[in-house]
Amino acid sequence: MPKVKIHLSILILSLYALALPLHAETKIGSVNISLLMQEAPQAKVATDRLKASFVERERAILAEREEIRRLEENYTDASNELSRAESDALELKIREQSRELKRLQDIFTEDFSLARNEALKSIQEDVYKAIVDVAERESYDLVVSESVLFASKRVDMTSLVLERLKALTVQ
Repeated sequence: MPKVKIHLSILILSLYALALPLHAETKIGSVNISLLMQEAPQAKVATDRLKASFVERERAILAEREEIRRLEENYTDASNELSRAESDALELKIREQSRELKRLQDIFTEDFSLARNEALKSIQEDVYKAIVDVAERESYDLVVSESVLFASKRVDMTSLVLERLKALTVQ
């Protein structure tokens, strides 16, 4: 049993001695991808573009919602004065417009989600390319992200990647 302990100790010390030079030469970087996705100029451009492309449809939906609210208000205010046929017709109109509004909202939400996901995919590709560019330029051996519990400022390369993303928007 003592020989096994001695051999095991020698093996552990040997492995440790071999690992020291490797550790000294390894350059590790950490990246906060969430921060990059928020701060990247590409994200701001995509957000502005997305808002601009959907602003008219959003206004139309808001106008339709306001029209339904106005109709409901008229119905409530005049319900005692309306005949049964007029009351039924106004109720039907409110239901039909409410259904149409729901349909428009569902289509808007689906279209907006698809456009947002497409924009996010493009931004993620740009962020990934920038991370790889910086890692190669700065000779990093390993770059880690989200699953890191702690990374010191010495290994945090988020600001370098953000600078690279800014440079990509200028090009």
